[in-house]
Amino acid sequence: MAEELKTLNGITGDKAGEIGLSWNPDVMVSQGNSTDGGPAYLGGAFSSNFLVTKKRFRATIVAAKRKGIPFILADGGGAGINRELERILAFVDEMSKEENIKLRVAVIPGELDKEYLIQKIRAGVKIRRLVDTEALSEYLTEEDVDRSEHIAAQMGPELIMKALDLDVDGVITGRALDIGLFMALPLKRGFDKGLAAHLGKTMECSGQVAVPDLGGPVFGILRKDHFLIRPADPAAKCTIESVAGHSFYERPDPSHEENPGGLLDISSAKFEQYDERTVKVSGGRWIPAPFTLKVEGARIVGYRSICICGVREERLISCIDLFLEQVRKGTEEKFRPLKPGKDYRLLFRNYGKNGVLGDAEPIKQTTSHELGVVIDIVAPEQEVADGICYSVSQDVVHRHYPGRLSTAANVAYPFSPKENSLGPVCEWNIWHLLPLDDPCEPFKIERREFPTRK
Repeated sequence: MAEELKTLNGITGDKAGEIGLSWNPDVMVSQGNSTDGGPAYLGGAFSSNFLVTKKRFRATIVAAKRKGIPFILADGGGAGINRELERILAFVDEMSKEENIKLRVAVIPGELDKEYLIQKIRAGVKIRRLVDTEALSEYLTEEDVDRSEHIAAQMGPELIMKALDLDVDGVITGRALDIGLFMALPLKRGFDKGLAAHLGKTMECSGQVAVPDLGGPVFGILRKDHFLIRPADPAAKCTIESVAGHSFYERPDPSHEENPGGLLDISSAKFEQYDERTVKVSGGRWIPAPFTLKVEGARIVGYRSICICGVREERLISCIDLFLEQVRKGTEEKFRPLKPGKDYRLLFRNYGKNGVLGDAEPIKQTTSHELGVVIDIVAPEQEVADGICYSVSQDVVHRHYPGRLSTAANVAYPFSPKENSLGPVCEWNIWHLLPLDDPCEPFKIERREFPTRK
């Protein structure tokens, strides 16, 4: 095992990136997909915007090639589906021509074949839901698989370790475990798994681990019994509070994080200020567990149309709940025999009054001098959603309320057209754990060369 391994996460070609490169990293790593944006990306309803991703990929790949070190990147698509992966690979091909470099890349798609999952179910494998909610089947069913538009799986470091053995310049994956991207090379080099996982957890969101959060790259040095973490941007620094705080987020238990094949336990972790801008971290442990692969799927459940309007009329604000309930009832009458809740859904979000928490909002007295009202319609067809949205948006302009002085213009529309079609509405229907003996079993590694010959 080497004495230390130095990791720089993805750069965008700015001064901070050049500083990080001057510290001679052994590998460049960047994670790029997530479920944070909701199910629409996995449902295939929307494509991710690759503007920033292209800049990051270009700077990272060119720099890694120049220094002769590997790069490990997850594609920039929100859900890591194959369609998005191919888009970013097309850019890599174009970029390699523009930069006049030749690349050998191990590509690992993150989507699962539906037939593979169906065969697992028929073989009696129990694929249990990750979260106990009625929105998900307790155990994955064939119907769940069939109804999903796309199904992705969050691969761990094992696939990437295997890919690095293929005489490649780097690895580009689809959907992947964030910390798994950072763990792969350290595990190949024989470093402690707990420390490697904790390093990955610390580096995964780059500049968020520093203060101020300038969004720039951070640099990690992994050693036998600890690691060091510092930002590349000289205007930022890592502190005990910033590093510990980032280690604790995104989990129900701040000291334990469940991962495929084990648990990252940082209950005994120690955070020390190493120098003015660097923190030393030790004590993270990996507790082995049976390997389970997180499987994610989304289905289309309808089509959405929305209208955004503003209210700055104190009489209307004082009775807004009653007013909108009357609008709801009027809509039900107008669109009979369509049944609300079955043939369409009408939802009002009142920002300035329970817009975020809804009925769970503990503050009951509205003191806002203005409200933002979002009219949200979901229906089986886009035309129906658009029609109901138009009708509701007209109703809120003209409907009577106590003390009304004007017969119209009591709400304001910031956009024209006031009703906007948002297209397919997706919801999670797969959020399950697939038990596996071999973490690599469902995936295929492809070795591609760029630029491609045509």
